[in-house]
Amino acid sequence: MRLIDTDVLIDHFHGVNAATEYVASALLEDGELFISIVSVAEILAGMRPEERDAVETLFSLFTIQFADEKVARVAGQYLNQFARTHHLELGDALIAGTAKVLTAEIVTRNVKHYAMTEVAVRVPYARGRKGN
Repeated sequence: MRLIDTDVLIDHFHGVNAATEYVASALLEDGELFISIVSVAEILAGMRPEERDAVETLFSLFTIQFADEKVARVAGQYLNQFARTHHLELGDALIAGTAKVLTAEIVTRNVKHYAMTEVAVRVPYARGRKGN
């Protein structure tokens, strides 16, 4: 089970073919991919009005996971443990908490955001690769 981080979605919108190819192949392999409700908020916060249709189309490819009490409790533990030492922020803590509760791996380029060892992290492609 894969939880796709916001940075991969942003790369897709910025024309990074590796991001688009990764999402397409992962969907074919798994049949279902997940994103956190946090990623929805982060993408909408940076979206331009003319991107709304493309954003909604992208969201429709994923199962959106809400942050419930279980996720909030795990995220709180992560913040308590890693906020000072690793500069963990609430959004990333909630994404990591979601992954832990789902027993999913986080697919991200931002490995440094996820210092917790009980959550698997996968780097799907090299940063900045814009191959055709």
